[in-house]
Amino acid sequence: MKSKPLEISIVGAGIGGLVAALALKKRGHKPIIYEKTESLSELGAGIQLSPNANKVLKHLGVMEELQADIYEPEAFQFVHYRNGKVLAQQALKNSSVKIYGSPNYDIHRADLQKALLKVINKEEIQIKKNSEILDLYEEANGAFIKTKERLIGSDAVIGADGIHSIVRKKLWGEDKARYTGNVAWRMLVPIEEISSKFLQQNTKVWLGPKKHFVQYLVKGGNFLNCVCLVEQNDWMNEDWSEKGDISELKHIFSDWHPEIQEILESTKPGSLYKWGLHDRAPMNKWSKGRFSLLGDAAHPMLPFVAQGAAMAIEDGIVLASSLSSFDDVELGLNDYENKRKYRTAKAQRTASRNATIFHLSDFFAIFRNLVMKFFIKKIMDSFYKYDAISK
Repeated sequence: MKSKPLEISIVGAGIGGLVAALALKKRGHKPIIYEKTESLSELGAGIQLSPNANKVLKHLGVMEELQADIYEPEAFQFVHYRNGKVLAQQALKNSSVKIYGSPNYDIHRADLQKALLKVINKEEIQIKKNSEILDLYEEANGAFIKTKERLIGSDAVIGADGIHSIVRKKLWGEDKARYTGNVAWRMLVPIEEISSKFLQQNTKVWLGPKKHFVQYLVKGGNFLNCVCLVEQNDWMNEDWSEKGDISELKHIFSDWHPEIQEILESTKPGSLYKWGLHDRAPMNKWSKGRFSLLGDAAHPMLPFVAQGAAMAIEDGIVLASSLSSFDDVELGLNDYENKRKYRTAKAQRTASRNATIFHLSDFFAIFRNLVMKFFIKKIMDSFYKYDAISK
């Protein structure tokens, strides 16, 4: 049963919130985005835009805006931390469309956000900045959010406000984040700083004992995006804008391959950030009445499966489909949750499991390396073949 056009308040102008707004507008609804900051931040790391995400972005008319900033890697590789031997590889550039129905790209988060905002502006979707949510409640005639300035009523409210979601906290109470014992470091390195012998057109994940190192090209191939994930027992700040010390990182990776040494030598001190990785268990329920959650607000996950952004993008298109399929908003939100809950929980669990698998040592690492080629295909197939548009 097709619903009437709905007024939807989306809390948060991150990737998930912007995609949800575009998907809702395409279905004839009236989304308005409420963002607590005055300006939209360009902080953040690279994003692996896997085929399941790109199907949605193409459907929403975003793909043409991305062309100048994307990079299409030749292959995805797991490599040995010391000798650089390829442990497993999956071809991407020449086979992704055939196997998965869409290409695979790497991009910087700020460039994806910029492209989404261009299409948001074209579609004349409003973003109300400096709108921090203080409270929310529901009455018979709608869902309400309260800011310092005003009370806003709409047919439904979607919390797309990230890992520290105020909407989730108001609906379900304070959640308990668990420090995973892993610290992430990220940096952008200009490619001219790196020897041509080390510059390859692949997404690479170096696997070593108690740590791993991810690298891929972004910004049209002009910068190398790197994320280092290291087991450290001391609790770390979860805020990903904290500066890191390059000398500490060089010491941590001192016995790794010369390619890693050169990347670290080429890293400008001010471009390095670090944060502690915290885990949250999959939620039993996201939606309550006319309220629901999306992206990291609903299912924050560790970056060990490179599907955090993709899951938020999928959420947005399924949310719009579900709300358009029912006359009752609550039924639509429950349908959305039911279609997304198990897949996103699988991504969360896979990422948590990979945190252990990637960092194995001794005999366990040898066994992992032997089966990695089967592991990589199974994981990619389960996530990349999915088509959220048809859900």
